[in-house]
Amino acid sequence: MGLGNRTDLMSVIRRVIVGTAGHIDHGKSALVQTLTGTHPDRLTEEQERGMTIDLGFAPYVHRSGDVVGIIDVPGHERFIRNMVAGASSVDLALLVVAADDGVMPQTREHLDILRLLGTERGILVVTKTDIVDGEMVELVKEDLRGFVAGSFLENAPCLCLSSLTGEGIEELKKALDDLIDEIPNSEETGPFRLPVQRVFTKAGHGTVVTGVPLKGTVSVGDVLQVVDSGQPIRVRGIHAYGTSQESGRAGHSTALNVTGVSKSEVCRGMVVASPGIFRPHSKLLVSYEHFDQAEPLGNGLPVKMHLGTAEVMGRAVVLDQAAVEYQEEAFLQVRLESPVVTSAGDRYLLRHAASLRLLGGGVVLDGSDGRLKRFKERVLGDARRRLEASSDSTALVGVTVLSASRRGVNLESLSQSTGCSFGELAEILQQLESQGDVVRAGKDLFVDLHSLEEVGDELVALLGQGHREQPLRSWLDVGYLRSQMDLSEEVLQSAMDVDVRIERDAGGRVRVQGHAVTLGDDLLKARERILDGLKAGGLRPPVVDEVLAGIRGAELDRLLEMLWQAGEVVVIGGHNFTAEVIGDLRDHILAHGRQREGKIDIPALRDEIGTTRKFLIPLLEYFDAEGVTVRQGEGRRLRGVIKS
Repeated sequence: MGLGNRTDLMSVIRRVIVGTAGHIDHGKSALVQTLTGTHPDRLTEEQERGMTIDLGFAPYVHRSGDVVGIIDVPGHERFIRNMVAGASSVDLALLVVAADDGVMPQTREHLDILRLLGTERGILVVTKTDIVDGEMVELVKEDLRGFVAGSFLENAPCLCLSSLTGEGIEELKKALDDLIDEIPNSEETGPFRLPVQRVFTKAGHGTVVTGVPLKGTVSVGDVLQVVDSGQPIRVRGIHAYGTSQESGRAGHSTALNVTGVSKSEVCRGMVVASPGIFRPHSKLLVSYEHFDQAEPLGNGLPVKMHLGTAEVMGRAVVLDQAAVEYQEEAFLQVRLESPVVTSAGDRYLLRHAASLRLLGGGVVLDGSDGRLKRFKERVLGDARRRLEASSDSTALVGVTVLSASRRGVNLESLSQSTGCSFGELAEILQQLESQGDVVRAGKDLFVDLHSLEEVGDELVALLGQGHREQPLRSWLDVGYLRSQMDLSEEVLQSAMDVDVRIERDAGGRVRVQGHAVTLGDDLLKARERILDGLKAGGLRPPVVDEVLAGIRGAELDRLLEMLWQAGEVVVIGGHNFTAEVIGDLRDHILAHGRQREGKIDIPALRDEIGTTRKFLIPLLEYFDAEGVTVRQGEGRRLRGVIKS
């Protein structure tokens, strides 16, 4: 996959990857060369040793003229990690078995790897038929059929051929073309992500990174990010199968010529992606299926994890059982020695850290920053929901919001957890909001409705408790709820918006809908004495203590607060006035000013209402604040009344 200037492959490139699999020296590379005209062994060492070490890429021309990529992966056990890097993006497998050898150990391991990595289509290919007799070929075919029974290849075509003589090649091409036509296009939507398979420098071009994008598209001039380091890079050129392209797409074997990073700063296992979406994690919640017949997977076992093109040591923590037996499924948290970049739905493999024996694999469910506790239903319930939603972006977003519970989750965290772009998330969240499953709390926080309803229940219970503890208060300050609940302001406000049982007023006060203070006989009489005394005092009100002989201290304070909250008494300048008296004064001031073309004659007003400066000054300041009057020098006039 170089950066030459070939122009003979400018037909449409299908977003399909065909991969070979099979034991060493069973004829995979020769088969690829026969199908494509290109030998996949590009490294000198490979050509000298006659053994594929690294991934080889070659363009196969479909009968339509479209181009499809074939990856030839190594068969030798020592190079199994490279086989995993190739198989992680294979849509269709050619399982190759030599007629003179039959099914071998790496054949078995490669089939397990393909199954674990989610490959769903393939062809069985018996090679080297020119060096054995027909009876031997039939025996190998029969053995191969029995070997793949119960796997995704159980009903696959089984074709016999010789790359040397060409016998059976046309039949293989037809079967291959038919299967390619069945494969749906790889997903182009969403953020671009390419696990790096190879990095090199080409004279006159600079740094080149290669791989098969898992999702999205990239165009010349786009800015990407080496996610592992955070380094921004710019794409200056794109090649696919030797041809210059304006864009790279999911499912294309792609080379990106980039600026902003040197060859030494990028390596296999890293990820190049759209900026700001992905981040590395050292702890992964995963589903797991155990394929090792030798022994169960024990809790805490040291493992080697293969994820995309990355290979990292770690430990497997079994979350839902003591150990995982052969063909059993489980949930694990894989705690890695170094972080990897991944996304929900990615496939992975685990191998024994010491023996490198294949253990099993499954699907990444989520990246986590903390250690998950074993046998916790909250953890396991979340894992089950994530597994069910792993192939559906909308469901995955919903589950991620649900898992965040009352904390809520913002767009950036949602994007990192689900691998969805901000544009995708906007559409999905709008759908979930319209369905009533998710509520937007504030500008950029999303909470599932069920969690908000649970918060509402707790808030109503707290308000009820507050009403009982403070029976003379009609309303409670919202700060009371803030002090009792460990919630963000956005979630608190959204929970009160959603719950019709909670009533709020503009002053930041809250109560249970319809709550009213019920007073005993003594307090009812005290209330009447206060109101009667303040009303009698008019605009020269008495101190409340003077009209109440029997109530003092906290009980009096609560009774006054109840009258303030009810709007029956207004506090102005530290003095208590009845609302009725203040309303009458407002009418008097308006009439007074209108008779004087808007001007307020303060001495005249004082005499008219029969009060003193002690009370009049705070009263005038109150009406200034209320927008009735406005200060003008040392005097006042009605607001909005202009002298004619």
